[in-house]
Amino acid sequence: MAPKTQEKDFDQAPQTVEQVQEQTRLYMERYNSNSVKISGTIREKYVSDSKPKIDKKTNEHIIVDGVPQFWEPFRSLTISFDGGEMQINVDKDMFDSSIVGKRYLFEGVKGMIYGKVQDRFHSMLLL
Repeated sequence: MAPKTQEKDFDQAPQTVEQVQEQTRLYMERYNSNSVKISGTIREKYVSDSKPKIDKKTNEHIIVDGVPQFWEPFRSLTISFDGGEMQINVDKDMFDSSIVGKRYLFEGVKGMIYGKVQDRFHSMLLL
């Protein structure tokens, strides 16, 4: 029976500087990545009520040129996928162009939204 040989670092073929730089670049790209991808079928669309803008000093509704001011409502989609479902926040354009019952791939990043770490999706692709 022949003894097992162990592979040592010096047993590998030497790499070029370009190969080492490419490996380092790929490693750093993965190490520093901030990406979120999820695909699912839109089950439901939801728009929250608009909240009034309140002056912090007077605690009264802000009125500009006689028109009461309101915050933009939150828009979210409930998507279902193998293993569950979740609600994701989207912008107005994505909300308006999405269709209930269709399957989409959503891409985005993790980010801070009102002090919470949440997914922020910047694109969607109809599958």
